[in-house]
Amino acid sequence: MNLQRLRYFAAVAEELHFGRAADRLHMSQPPLSQQIRLLEHELDATLFDRSTRRVTLTDAGAFLYPEAVRLLAAADGVERLMEQRRHGQAGTLRVGFVDSAAYEVMPRVLAEYRRRRPRVDFELHTLSSDEQVKALRAGRIDLGIGRAAADADGVEATLVMHERLLLAASASHRLAASGAAYLGDLAGEPIIGFDRNVSPSLHAVLAGMLSAQGAAYDPTIEATEYTTILGFVAAGEGVAIVPASVQTFRPPGLYYVPISDAAASVPLLLLTRSGEPLPLVAQALDVVAELYGPASTA
Repeated sequence: MNLQRLRYFAAVAEELHFGRAADRLHMSQPPLSQQIRLLEHELDATLFDRSTRRVTLTDAGAFLYPEAVRLLAAADGVERLMEQRRHGQAGTLRVGFVDSAAYEVMPRVLAEYRRRRPRVDFELHTLSSDEQVKALRAGRIDLGIGRAAADADGVEATLVMHERLLLAASASHRLAASGAAYLGDLAGEPIIGFDRNVSPSLHAVLAGMLSAQGAAYDPTIEATEYTTILGFVAAGEGVAIVPASVQTFRPPGLYYVPISDAAASVPLLLLTRSGEPLPLVAQALDVVAELYGPASTA
């Protein structure tokens, strides 16, 4: 079915005059009459009764008119939706994010994004930074919010901020009420950490950080969510090194202690496929820049 011919039919049906319909469509009358005849041939139905004095709809034409209006409105809606998608105003943005970003960064960014672009939907995936790189390369996500990622060929990392690290400890731990701690204080302490197989890059960063201060980073318990990690900490099974945004989660018996070492921070990165970002991704970059200041390529 040729939608343009339906538009011609609807114009004639509304004007009931080929000349006025042609003027409305910015075309001459003979081509309009030809297109109507082709539509009638295509549908095997006479749509108009024509005379030298008047044009009227036949029964078939009267039946077709409301359906034509409905179909044309739907087609126009699709065109508008695709135009909005091209300009980053509608569509689905697939986002991968590290678990620690769920406590403060993701809610804030999504709320601002929804305020600006209410027609954009989100498909959210909790993934480690390393998993985000793989998902970006495979085209499974459009944007990643991560910490550290080795082997990021084909992926661009944009630095949002450096986030301070805290020590999470149970109420009974010797460092819980100390007011401050140093990485060197963790020598010999049982540590609970993020699964090294899921996030080898983060594991390597923390291991290097502690090694420089004479301590080892070799978690005795590993998990893939900070709620689990902090639950074990609160139960007295060990301590954990966590980004500051995680401290909004406060189960009973858990204390957060600032780590005083200058190096005790981790980056927050936006991960995108190399090249010109998709409009929806570019909009996300703008939102983050407004919320956290101008980002820079890491």
